[in-house]
Amino acid sequence: MQEPEKRTVGLIADPGIATAMANRIAVRLEVGLEKLQEQEHQWEVQVAPFSLPLAQSGRVALNDKVPRLREKHGWDFIIYLTDAPHYVQNRPVRSVISVEDASAVLSLPTLGIARPGTVARELAELVKELASGKAPAAPLTPLGRAMSVHASRQDGQNEQNRISSIEGMRGRLLLIAGMVRSNRPWKLVPRLSSAMAGAAATGAFGVFYTSIWSMADYLPAARLSLITVASISILTLWLLFHNRLWESPKGIRRGERMLVYNAATVMTVGFAAAIMYVLLFLTLLAGSLIVIDQEYLAYQLRHDVTLAEYVNLAWLASSLGTMGGAIGSSFDGAKEVQRATFSQREYERRNMDFTISEDGVD
Repeated sequence: MQEPEKRTVGLIADPGIATAMANRIAVRLEVGLEKLQEQEHQWEVQVAPFSLPLAQSGRVALNDKVPRLREKHGWDFIIYLTDAPHYVQNRPVRSVISVEDASAVLSLPTLGIARPGTVARELAELVKELASGKAPAAPLTPLGRAMSVHASRQDGQNEQNRISSIEGMRGRLLLIAGMVRSNRPWKLVPRLSSAMAGAAATGAFGVFYTSIWSMADYLPAARLSLITVASISILTLWLLFHNRLWESPKGIRRGERMLVYNAATVMTVGFAAAIMYVLLFLTLLAGSLIVIDQEYLAYQLRHDVTLAEYVNLAWLASSLGTMGGAIGSSFDGAKEVQRATFSQREYERRNMDFTISEDGVD
């Protein structure tokens, strides 16, 4: 029997979470494509990690790069998986499909906190449309259309292209969740080393200060929880304003983008502050268990001591330490912190130089 014709998909991905996702789903995408095409072709997915420039309109500049990319790599289909929100015709879009150029752009944040299987299915559907030229069927029922978070439109710049736009409040919430994930809050924590050092020093003082022992023992859990929320909020606000993270995007849909970008930034910094709090709490709890003798703590508190008293002590000390960490964050590099937000990365994308050389992408 004649072997099926081989087709290659070039999956370009932004460095970071998009590249990590592309590498995770490459094999799964090949299998999914073979199932969709019923073994008519043998599929190969090649991942290429680099970023494409962003136009002033907020649109990814892919189409004019397609001929050179295809000439260099020999890809049959080209898909760009980006971690940036993508705006076309003043709308945030999930994907832009150019059947004529056999290329497409998929914005990863619009999928929310998507699992690899979901991303692989989205990419497989894009390749299927590029190969067949047939767009997926729209929901037939009013309920299906109402529940859908995206709509199909023609591209105003090229009527041959199809746009899948993000619609409604649910679509925006998915976009914000995806942006927070793309920001990778856990990566921000190591950049706050000075804040962590200040928090640890302040918290350690609280652990070994007997007045804090009595206060932690007296305060109810609801009051301790309120102090925790207040301390994380203070650190979050300090990081936002000290590092000038409040964003003012330029260009189209400025009001909406400012709301979406800043919501994602606040949640990113808030998650990072919460992660730092948890790490500090675990450290102080371990330190108090090791250093403070149970009988001595019981003598100071004038009642029997269990693990709960140590937890309350570390709980209050962590809250106080987190407030102290806000001052320590002043010594962290602002540029490193700003890199965790979309506006800084978008600015770099708008001003980047992009050339395709014989050896690779510059």
